[in-house]
Amino acid sequence: MNKEDLTIGILIPVYNVADYVEECIESILTQIDTRASILIMNDASTDNSAAIIKRFENYPQVQIFDAPYNRGLSDTRNALFDMGQTEYIWFIDSDDVMYEGAYKSVMSQIEKLNSDVLCADYVSLRGKKEVNKKGFIGTSNKNYINKSNSFLDNIIENNSNHVWNKVFRRQIIQDIRFKEGLNFEDILYMTDISLKSFQYSYLKQPVIKYREREGSILKNIDKKYVDDYLYAFTYRVENYQRDGEKDGYHYLLYKVYKRYIGLLNKIAKNHQEDLLKDTYAQYNKYFSELYLVANKELRIHQRITLNIKRSKLDKILKGM
Repeated sequence: MNKEDLTIGILIPVYNVADYVEECIESILTQIDTRASILIMNDASTDNSAAIIKRFENYPQVQIFDAPYNRGLSDTRNALFDMGQTEYIWFIDSDDVMYEGAYKSVMSQIEKLNSDVLCADYVSLRGKKEVNKKGFIGTSNKNYINKSNSFLDNIIENNSNHVWNKVFRRQIIQDIRFKEGLNFEDILYMTDISLKSFQYSYLKQPVIKYREREGSILKNIDKKYVDDYLYAFTYRVENYQRDGEKDGYHYLLYKVYKRYIGLLNKIAKNHQEDLLKDTYAQYNKYFSELYLVANKELRIHQRITLNIKRSKLDKILKGM
């Protein structure tokens, strides 16, 4: 691919991130060249976010839009995608930071390999503590072909469901939408992408500093959180292409059941007894059936892991 022909759109939804959005945008502007455009949409923020992003409106590569009302992350991402015209798309969250040197490395690898999807590492940022995270398991600087669930299997094994540590060719995701009104939209989106035929590569360096807000997960568990979280993984199970190697499917069931048990333990830790009872009553039959299918093929250490988690949960349920 010729360097001049490669264009990329960086899409940033903004909602109530006044403490972080300036750092996010500046981290991008200091790296990009004329091949990049930054599309920002304020999703009816109620803090000072709109005023902050307005400071960047005179930059030639920045376009700023205002949503008519608060529509949520998925709808905003979809709207930004529809407005863009570039060959490649990079979704970045407005409270995160583009890692130093990331843009140059991303563009260089796409030029060299002409990949449809690029996966990269990232850094988890919790307060001032930075932890390097792998976004892919495999060899860097080469193309892989997505077949027999290879792309999704890698995501499942590495727990890399994020969209912001990946760059996509527009043509590949043209007919894929973020599902509106649901949390865990990245999990659903990556499942949909995995059903496509494409070539993908791994950039073995961090491209994003992902900001983890300590304590936010436990504080925000409610019925919708539970339903959306479990739907995201049941959706993945139902859409997994079982036309070849069975090991990947059984491993998926193992990981999904492990997440289910983990969620129940989080609810218990948060002392939400009514929610725990309701979740167990509604979902346990389905997830227990997944476990029975997976258990036939699990390795010993995987069985031990699940049995420990199940025993811990059983004690909690009996004590309620």
